[in-house]
This record gives sequence, structure tokens and C-alpha cells, in this order.
Amino acid sequence: MSKNQLELKYLEENLGSLPLTTIAKKMGRSVKTLEVTMNRKFGSSNTKSHTGMITAGELARALKVDRNTVMCWIKRHGLNSRQRITHTKKRFTFIDIQDFWEWCYHHREKVNLALLEKNVLPPEPEWVEAERMKPKKVHSYKPWTVSEETILLEYIRQGMGFKEIADKLGRTSFSVEKKYCRLKDKNES
Repeated sequence: MSKNQLELKYLEENLGSLPLTTIAKKMGRSVKTLEVTMNRKFGSSNTKSHTGMITAGELARALKVDRNTVMCWIKRHGLNSRQRITHTKKRFTFIDIQDFWEWCYHHREKVNLALLEKNVLPPEPEWVEAERMKPKKVHSYKPWTVSEETILLEYIRQGMGFKEIADKLGRTSFSVEKKYCRLKDKNES
């Protein structure tokens, strides 16, 4: 193999796994040179697309949910993901589509597949079509308003518990407690 062929093979094998800056450094090339090579050989210099996975944000858009919902599935409900820096410094959360479908099969109550367009996340398992037809009320992330945050803090000052506040605000006690902790941390900073 020629030196150019070896370098191209190294680039292909590590693209999406290592930051582009690291690959460039190991190859003794500039990042710009690698971007030009990627455009010429692969048709794109987008390093995220070479991982074979999708980002948490892309999954959220496909499922029509907030990105925080997907991050919650990762942190609290066992959806497999990988953190990678693919270009220079920005870190992305990647999810393998096969891992998502396997997780989704066991957590169908959390995902409203009726909102998912057909074959947006290929290969789509056979059971997905039946799930699309089922009417489902899925509780997903609901952003807090400034007014709700103020009310939460006032209820806490009055000595109310998280469960009581949750009932008054139409939220779960877990989300109320989590929001209170964030507000408290923010005020202490």
C-alpha cells in the first residue's frame, strides 16, 4: 500500500471516533487538508455523519420530542449512547440506531411512535408499525416557565412538600425536586 492509501485508510478507520484535530496531528497534516480530502473522497467533511450514528438532538427531532427527553432516557432509563468529539472541540452524544430500537422495544410506553415518520430511522423493526397505530399519551419534558419557577420557590418558602407542589403545578414530584435543586444551585453560584 502506498503512503496515501495508508493515510486514507487511517482516516476512514478513525473518522467519527477521534477528533479531527487528533487525526490531523497523527498524520502530520492540517485540519483544513483533511477536510479537503474528506470532501474529495467522501463527498462531505461533516465528521458527525461518519460515525454511523445519530446525535441525541437528531433523534429528538425525528421523534418530535425535546432533546432533554432523549438525554433523560440516556441518564435515567438506560438508552445506550457515546460521547465523542468529532471535529475539534464540540462534544456530541451519539446513539446507534440499532441500540435505540432495542431500547425502544423495552420502553415503548415512553415513546410515541405515532409521531415518527416511516423509515426516518432505518432499519425500522416490524413491530414499529403496530405501535404507530396504538393511541398513546406519552409524558415528555415540559419546559418550566419563569412564573412556575417563582411559584415553586414561594411554595417551598411556605413549607410545602414536593408532592403537594407537584399536584398544584401539574408536574411530577421528581421534576419539582429536580427543578428546585437546580434553582437552589443557581442561586448559590
